[in-house]
Amino acid sequence: MRTLTALLVSSLLAACSTPTPTDAASDATDATADRALADGPVISVTINEIRATDEDWVELFNAGSSAVDISNWGLTDSEPDGAPRLGNVARFPAGTSVQPGQYVLVLVDQADAGTGPQMRCLSDGGPMTCFHGTFGISASRGENVHLIAPTDLVSETINYPMAGAAAGESWGRIPNGTGGFARNRLTPAAPNLPP
Repeated sequence: MRTLTALLVSSLLAACSTPTPTDAASDATDATADRALADGPVISVTINEIRATDEDWVELFNAGSSAVDISNWGLTDSEPDGAPRLGNVARFPAGTSVQPGQYVLVLVDQADAGTGPQMRCLSDGGPMTCFHGTFGISASRGENVHLIAPTDLVSETINYPMAGAAAGESWGRIPNGTGGFARNRLTPAAPNLPP
């Protein structure tokens, strides 16, 4: 009886102290809540700011210390169930690289998305060049915005909540590039600032 009890206690202790692959994966996703739905590679380029009223756009930011090639990476909105809408991904063309501390703006809800950098960006301020995407972001019902790897796996998912930002504001990381998302001043291709 003593041997059986000791064996059971030993087995229970071993099971409790040895992480399973599922435990390791959940610990990793807990540490990076914004990438909780990610099943693809993680890079230092992150979704940094979203505007879903008036001119819809998504800003990416390289928070790392080296350039990142985002050729064939993309952005998209979500299906009704929150999954990425892979049939409508705005892909970055070959040779697209983001330097450390650099921003990339993607103007969305554009019928004439085209490929490559565009010279027609925001009507009031912002960068001189941007990319265009055909997907839109719903401010009234909220929506997920996904950063998609070339393999169609999700690198990052950011939820733009229903009525997340008022007119004249955006939904951005504070502090810039690393923080959680909150209402933000409009700062396309510039550091995020609270309202």
